[in-house]
Amino acid sequence: MVTSIINLLIEACFMVNKIRSQKLPLYEQARLLKILGELLQKGYPLIQAIEFLTIQLPNKYKDLFEDAKQKLITGNSFVEFGTNLNLHADVIVYLYYSEVHGDLSFALKEGSFMLHKKIQHRAYFRKVIAYPICLIIFLVLILIVFRNFIIPQFEMLFTTFQSNQHSFAFAYLQLIKRMPSIILLFLFICSIIIISSFHFIKKLTPIEQMNKLIQIPLLKSFLITMNTYEFSMQLSILLHAGFPIIEALKTMQNNDSRTFIKEKSKIMFNLIRNGNSLQQTLENDSTFNRDLIFIIDHGMNNSTLSEELHDYAEFLKRSLEEYFLRSIKLIQPIILIVISTSILSLYIAILFPMFQLMNNF
Repeated sequence: MVTSIINLLIEACFMVNKIRSQKLPLYEQARLLKILGELLQKGYPLIQAIEFLTIQLPNKYKDLFEDAKQKLITGNSFVEFGTNLNLHADVIVYLYYSEVHGDLSFALKEGSFMLHKKIQHRAYFRKVIAYPICLIIFLVLILIVFRNFIIPQFEMLFTTFQSNQHSFAFAYLQLIKRMPSIILLFLFICSIIIISSFHFIKKLTPIEQMNKLIQIPLLKSFLITMNTYEFSMQLSILLHAGFPIIEALKTMQNNDSRTFIKEKSKIMFNLIRNGNSLQQTLENDSTFNRDLIFIIDHGMNNSTLSEELHDYAEFLKRSLEEYFLRSIKLIQPIILIVISTSILSLYIAILFPMFQLMNNF
């Protein structure tokens, strides 16, 4: 029985490793998308460009690429080709709309540029957070040494000299001694709350999920800006391709990679079909920036709606990037302050008992 369970666990681990090895990492996705976009721009047919690209792939990804190519030949769309390759969800959005407006090379290069930005942000995040994490690990080790070696010695001294065990110094020592347990308990409670919240939100519809999430102060500004960016970007692409607004919203309902925008497009489509304007559908909507109504109104009055939505989406993209960088820069000093305060507390935990014992002589 035990042997069969162990074999199942080994087989499961093997399958997980196999899936991970077949999934293209972001840097590989960005490189391949850029090369494929350049080949298409030079006039290569799609299948020929993919075959040429296969030569440049590492051997471990060739089977995955070949399988996706064969499905493409047998009638799958290029979006399904990207899904079979496990491309990033944001890239799938670009590919979906490229099938509508026909400029696949542009979509591939934009997807590659976006992935390069994500790679840069992740590298910057790792660089900024690495030093505080090392300090946190060092602090935890110090706490363990304090708890297991230093504090017991002070407790023995307190007992030996019959010092007041209700004093502030003794109570402070006990608090430091229990600090690792308190931290673990706090992390456990936070984990339970997060998992329970995630499980609850997962049962809601995409619209209800977003309405709940934007009530969280730390997420509200980011989510509203992200929603507005995605909606503006997708709508501008379709309007630029010549779609009327109502047809553009109808097309956006078929994009499964962004369920919130998909569901929101359905609501807007029905409201416009019942006689409302696009601006009226957004008037009482708290999931988008209020500026979006002005942009739409201004673009319609000047017959430049697709251009203005595109420029607004680019502005929002830069705002999201700046928000990310500001947040990362804020995290490091907060962590350093917490660590510095903790080290100072440990220093005080050593000095207080010493002064307490000296006063007893």
